[in-house]
Amino acid sequence: MKLVPIHPPGRSTRKARAFGPQIRELRAQGYTFEAIREALAAAGVDVSNTTVQREAARYAERTAAPTVTAIPASRPPAPSTPPRAVDPTAAPHGVSTHADPCSGKAIAEAFMHNRITNPLVRAKESR
Repeated sequence: MKLVPIHPPGRSTRKARAFGPQIRELRAQGYTFEAIREALAAAGVDVSNTTVQREAARYAERTAAPTVTAIPASRPPAPSTPPRAVDPTAAPHGVSTHADPCSGKAIAEAFMHNRITNPLVRAKESR
């Protein structure tokens, strides 16, 4: 025997739970959370913007499940292409092309080695 719940998943006391698909649809059309909240208030459901955001996110998680397509058995798998060589000059801005052998603690110690962090000493030396 297979169990089939009659209510959507989640707490049964959530006011906007039943409006999840409509909230998601309105968001897809470009409406703001405030406009959706006002529409819910006009329907008699008084909730906050945070509740509308949460319901939109919950419904989006359920509907955004990845779809799996089956590959026909008659078609052979596509040949794999050889991996491309990594060009170190083509690294994105801000990304290091070589690994730093130092640990984070060593880097922090080297940075703070000659720094004066006491504001009283800094004020005294600047005079």
